[in-house]
Amino acid sequence: MRRSILGLITACASLLSAMTPAAAHPDIAASVRLTFELDGKALTGFSERLVFDAASSRRLVARFDADRDGTLSQPERDALASELLDRLGAQHFYTELSLNGEGLSRSQPAAADLVIRDGFVDLHLHFRFASPADLRNSDLGVLIRDRDLVIAFGFDPRQPVIVSQKNGGACATSIEARPDEAYFGGLVTPSVVTLTCR
Repeated sequence: MRRSILGLITACASLLSAMTPAAAHPDIAASVRLTFELDGKALTGFSERLVFDAASSRRLVARFDADRDGTLSQPERDALASELLDRLGAQHFYTELSLNGEGLSRSQPAAADLVIRDGFVDLHLHFRFASPADLRNSDLGVLIRDRDLVIAFGFDPRQPVIVSQKNGGACATSIEARPDEAYFGGLVTPSVVTLTCR
């Protein structure tokens, strides 16, 4: 588990070190792991695992540690989760979905889980679709970015994407840097995860 957490944090460090000196420093770094849930070639839901950097995690824990015992009780973790959900939700969770190049809407998280692992705040968001998205002969794109660069997102280099699929179906994922989607004055080039079913 610790190696997995360290791998996730490496993604944040790599993203931050790739920025030019002229770029403003983001306040928070978060690594991302995506899980796609499919029934055949129909996308029924997906989840995002966000692991916040060590310094940001320490600040969050200190802020919500009401009794100052150095750990978060369940009510304290619930309060932190609620705060993060409110703030992320106000920005549509910084997640942009597209299906064959066209924008795809998604609902608020159907569930959210927050844990503290090895000192890192680890948030899981689970999204469901009211109607499964048919991905036959289609490409689903996922782009996660904060255009104001308060949060720097980077995909986990060890395991950025998981595909959980039942009832068969030929689907694969890829990650590609997209200079055409550069933001923050063109200083940051994001990566897009693409799920392709044929």
